[in-house]
Amino acid sequence: MSTFLVILATFLLPFGIIKGESKIKLIGWLSPVVCCYAVGIVLGNVLGSFWNQNVARTISEVSVLLALPLLLFSTDLVGWLKLAKTTVISFAFVIISVMICSYVTGYFFRGFDTEVWKMAGMMVGVYTGGTPNLMAIGKALEVRDDVFIILNAVDVVLGGTYLLFIMSIGVKLLTKFLPAFDFSQAEEGDGQILNWDHLGLSKKLVHSLILFILSALAVGLSIGLSHLLTGGESVSVIILGLTAVAVAFSFSQKIRHFEGSQELGQYLLLVFCVAVGSLASTSQLVSGSWWYFAFCACILFGSISLHFLFCFFFKIDRDTAIITSMAGIFGPAFVAPMSQVLKNRAILFSGVTTGLVGYAVGNFVGVFVAYLLKR
Repeated sequence: MSTFLVILATFLLPFGIIKGESKIKLIGWLSPVVCCYAVGIVLGNVLGSFWNQNVARTISEVSVLLALPLLLFSTDLVGWLKLAKTTVISFAFVIISVMICSYVTGYFFRGFDTEVWKMAGMMVGVYTGGTPNLMAIGKALEVRDDVFIILNAVDVVLGGTYLLFIMSIGVKLLTKFLPAFDFSQAEEGDGQILNWDHLGLSKKLVHSLILFILSALAVGLSIGLSHLLTGGESVSVIILGLTAVAVAFSFSQKIRHFEGSQELGQYLLLVFCVAVGSLASTSQLVSGSWWYFAFCACILFGSISLHFLFCFFFKIDRDTAIITSMAGIFGPAFVAPMSQVLKNRAILFSGVTTGLVGYAVGNFVGVFVAYLLKR
């Protein structure tokens, strides 16, 4: 009975939260990710022995493995490299900035917890691609479940602070330091690559089945690669191999433009959030001290400042600097709202594509910085 309860709750609750996002203001304000974590924490701690933690752990592991390739199938790496030079350069500065700040911060905080080197790697991932990288790198490095929850909660608070700043006075402030966007060099593209609302129910079901098969195939290939290279199932090798295999799949135009991969990937991430949230003990969460906020704040705001400083010296325009920063920290979903704030739809396609590239790049650089710190 407990097994059936865990499966039912972890798969149905995210669906209900997604549906309720547009109707319940609290869900929209907190974000579905936070709501799913919260629901999972309540279920795991209130139901106690009725909640089968072994099943929940298995679901968390499987869901994140299937979600990662789904999110990466839309990546157009070659097309992204052909975009305006400033877009690629600016995002390179995003990556370099967060790697530097994560390494330095991780070095100074290394005495606070034995997991700090893993946390630094996770922060590199989350600030170059968003929440999916936080989860993927956390699994790759086998971080404690309570660290997952605390880091995500802190990231939501600090990320929300930056979001409010950049969408209000931040744009005007950066106008004083960075040059204006050159509309004569604007890229053209389809900014609606994340939309599948036009599909009917039957087509959505068919697309979902095909995408799950492709995702499972990518997982199988990455596990095979791990056995080939290490003689066993190394989580780090599986995650990085899965990233590489999924990006390789994305070179097929049919797979890259197949509607639904983003939506299904995001849904499975919410399933992961409910499952892993249920594994966290409230006593562990309460014991989390101030240093988590200080640790994440140093990385986030330090890397943002360094990125904009790079843009200032290399004369990257304001809109490109902001949209690549948003794509790295928040992922593709926040690019469209930011383009409206900037009153510049010309950067929509490049911003969304940059966010998708961040999903792929973030896993590699995050694991790299983590092991660099571990030395």
